[in-house]
Amino acid sequence: MAKRRNKPKTTISLFPFLSILACVIGVLTLMITAMALGQMDTDSFASIFEFEQVRSKIEQAKELIRKLQAEIAKQSGHADATQQELADARLQLDQLLLERENLQKTRNDPVEVDLAIPQVDAAAHEQRLAQMREEITEQTKTKEELLAELKKRDKPPEEAQVIIQPGGSGSDLKPTFVECTASDVVIYQGAEPERVRRADLAGDEKFLGLLRRVAAQPDATIIFLVRDDALGTYYAARDVAQAHFARNGKLPVIGHGKIDLSLFQK
Repeated sequence: MAKRRNKPKTTISLFPFLSILACVIGVLTLMITAMALGQMDTDSFASIFEFEQVRSKIEQAKELIRKLQAEIAKQSGHADATQQELADARLQLDQLLLERENLQKTRNDPVEVDLAIPQVDAAAHEQRLAQMREEITEQTKTKEELLAELKKRDKPPEEAQVIIQPGGSGSDLKPTFVECTASDVVIYQGAEPERVRRADLAGDEKFLGLLRRVAAQPDATIIFLVRDDALGTYYAARDVAQAHFARNGKLPVIGHGKIDLSLFQK
């Protein structure tokens, strides 16, 4: 008997249906995204952004208050100035709080912000101020007693002078003398000496002008007259001079008498 041939099975491809289904899902996704973006409230986002800026300013004001409180504890001598700065900081904080309240009124959903301000120990501060006033009173009384003692004498004691004499191997140089004290330097040039604070040496135009002039003239130099309590000031002035390529040297000065440069002026 002849064998029956197996008929080929009929298969159905689902590719067109899946493609159409994927396109429909993609279109629906785009429509939902467009509708969601169209319904977003841009004004609310702008208001939230402004509120975050105010929050940042408030945090900066709180940090400033903490720094001022630490400064009060460390520098009791500047208590009045620190109190004024603290008052200014509090005023700035009050303005920021008022701005925050006005911003909250314009929003539907106000955001709660923790504005806990550290408290200052007013009693301890007032006690410290009272102690400072007592010290000032005692110093004033001592000063008055010393002035009265000077008036009783026929002639007040004369201040000793420190005479600077020429010498050394650099006699052909033209020196400009700069006296170094504990808190500043004194530049001896022109009709009157000029003082520059130690902290302002790197940016003071008078001192920097002197350094530029000395660096430009081959026969010019700076002689630092160093008092016994002014090593820190000398090191700071020397470093600035070396940074500007100004030739310099030093002479120690014993005591606190007035500097006499008459030998060089002659």
